[in-house]
Amino acid sequence: MKKIIWICSVLLAMVSCQEDYELNTDFAVPTELSSPASIRLNVSSATPVVLSWSGGGAADGGIVLYEVLFDKADGDFSKPLATVKSDLGAATSLSITHAAINAIARNAGIYPLETGDIKWTVNASKGGVVKRTDKVATITVTRGEGIDNIPTELYLYGSATENNGQGGIPFRCVEEGVFQVYTKLSAGNITFKSATTGEAFSYYMDDSSKLREGDGETAVTASEEVTRLTVNFNTMAMTTEKIGSSVRCIWGATFGDIAVLEYAGNGKFVGEGDIIFVDPGRPNTNPPSWLGWIEERYYFIAMVNGAETCWGRGDSVSAERPVGGEPASFYALYEFQWSQWDHLWKMKGSLDYTHATITIDTNADGLMMHTFTNVTPIN
Repeated sequence: MKKIIWICSVLLAMVSCQEDYELNTDFAVPTELSSPASIRLNVSSATPVVLSWSGGGAADGGIVLYEVLFDKADGDFSKPLATVKSDLGAATSLSITHAAINAIARNAGIYPLETGDIKWTVNASKGGVVKRTDKVATITVTRGEGIDNIPTELYLYGSATENNGQGGIPFRCVEEGVFQVYTKLSAGNITFKSATTGEAFSYYMDDSSKLREGDGETAVTASEEVTRLTVNFNTMAMTTEKIGSSVRCIWGATFGDIAVLEYAGNGKFVGEGDIIFVDPGRPNTNPPSWLGWIEERYYFIAMVNGAETCWGRGDSVSAERPVGGEPASFYALYEFQWSQWDHLWKMKGSLDYTHATITIDTNADGLMMHTFTNVTPIN
């Protein structure tokens, strides 16, 4: 009985409260905005930029929520570049990082090293009612040197590319912030993008040979040789090297050609060759007089800026003979100064006395690797 009386009392109290409570959404918007007039951005700075406002507030002294809207200089905040809640959602200030403002500036069309304006205003809300102050503040921002949007992928575009700019040619990421592509260039322009679809950042080399973010283009001259472009976002530089038009696959023991791989486009060198291991018992393999065993070790020789350069196995030890099932990385090529008995692979035994297509793909799943395909016995 006592429990029933207690429940009835609670219900009566709740009804009484509902009758007495009235939501007060009466509030005023800020009347003054305050922020630095200008900022030289440093994306690594740990010191935030503080925006604040005063005036307004709730009629009943309650909590008003705030958010800051950013827009470009000629924007009307109908599609703000960014909307950020104030500190703790209800403070009359916003502490925002240089990096965040840098991203807003970039989206406002301000490029690195350039100066431009962004503006901001405040929305205030209480009880679901949102009001915007008619006050607007402007900040003049100067972006720093450097690329703050280092991509995870990079693509080559432009009229000078192999496909005349019809789609991006992928670079291979050789280390963080460093991208490389083997390609042929004609006279024209090149540019770089971080993606082939959707939102993408663009980059180019400026007149001082520094890598910049933006929509500029870089003029290049035509070359009959394959060009190796290395774009380094860490040093803001691009290296251009000539690779000739072919790569030799040779025996380590005799330097004799197994195949000459001609550039076939799309970053690939392809050649056909007869594979016959160097054997003292096979005079037609031109065995050296000192050779007393069968030699099947090989590597590649490329002409890099006119110098014979070894493209070989990543380690310098005498390679074991593959038996099948090796990871793709086993066939990855690395570049070294040519030394006869370093960085050689041994050929799989089943390749002896065969004809094969040998291919170097300079961008295969993040590797520069080679394959033997279309293997047929030599009759």
